[in-house]
Amino acid sequence: TASGASMLACKAARLTLSAATRPRAQLLPLVRARMASVPARTPERTAELEKLAEEHNGFLFGEVPPPEGQERVKEDWEYYFPQLITAGFVVWGFIYMNQPYGCVEEWAMEEAKRRIVERETDEE
Repeated sequence: TASGASMLACKAARLTLSAATRPRAQLLPLVRARMASVPARTPERTAELEKLAEEHNGFLFGEVPPPEGQERVKEDWEYYFPQLITAGFVVWGFIYMNQPYGCVEEWAMEEAKRRIVERETDEE
């Protein structure tokens, strides 16, 4: 389709621009040098992490499950959370589907088509 082709043109333009600037190629040696200076884990650090894990008891958010036969009591925010997340995704989807043109080439293609149609109707 025409919109699919224009999207590919936008992506190609972005790739060409990023290939021309190449900031990653400049940063890669710096990152490698930084990672080489990070020391290996020491026995002291390992013991410290194990102690921390024991204190947090291994449960999610440190919350211990209720005893058998009892149900977990929810906090106030937990009742509204699923509805708010769903509403957020619906709003995001609506905005995403109705967003304006994402690329100059898309807008230019639509404008060129509109002008061609105007010229054809004026000539007739």
